[in-house]
Amino acid sequence: MLFNTSPEKFWNLIAKKYAADPIADRQAYEIKIDKLKTWMKSEMTVLDIGCATGTQCGDIADSVHKVTGIDISSKLLAIAQQRIDERDIRNVEFIETSAFDEQFEPGSFDVVMTFHVLHFFENLDVIVKRIHDLLKPGGVFISETGCLADRSKFLVNTLKIMGAAGLLPRITMLKDQQLQESLQQNGFTIVDRTKYSQQPDNEFTYVAIKS
Repeated sequence: MLFNTSPEKFWNLIAKKYAADPIADRQAYEIKIDKLKTWMKSEMTVLDIGCATGTQCGDIADSVHKVTGIDISSKLLAIAQQRIDERDIRNVEFIETSAFDEQFEPGSFDVVMTFHVLHFFENLDVIVKRIHDLLKPGGVFISETGCLADRSKFLVNTLKIMGAAGLLPRITMLKDQQLQESLQQNGFTIVDRTKYSQQPDNEFTYVAIKS
């Protein structure tokens, strides 16, 4: 099975294992969510691209009007829906689709979130431009993603080999500097860049405003 051409099959295959993995640094996560909520208001609508099991969707739902979580994996979304139902959260919906779905019109959202997702897009500028288009004027983009090119050459080479063999979904080796430049060149102003956990594989969380 070639996951680099059918990434949804990969995520469906590992959905249960992914859902069972605990948050590595719970205290740092809770601090991050509380900080991100300060950028949200009760009348806002939020889009979470690549929402997986919907953890962030549920955790910010009490601060906004509506959250839409999207993902390409039907099995991850089934878990997300079950968890939202268990928490009796009524203002979150999940849709099996991508960020480029034409049902999402320009200026549809006050906030767009992407957690550990941008490195799965082949062209960073294309997805950043799409997110900019989806946001209302002054909208907020919250992003945390794997900047794998900043890590060891051994890891990078291993991931490249596995990706080329189709054992993983396609991964783009991003650098943190590259992400900053893409945001700035595609109409965003970076207003916060914070690393909430000191664990070695933790990434910066960005908050950027649509200029």
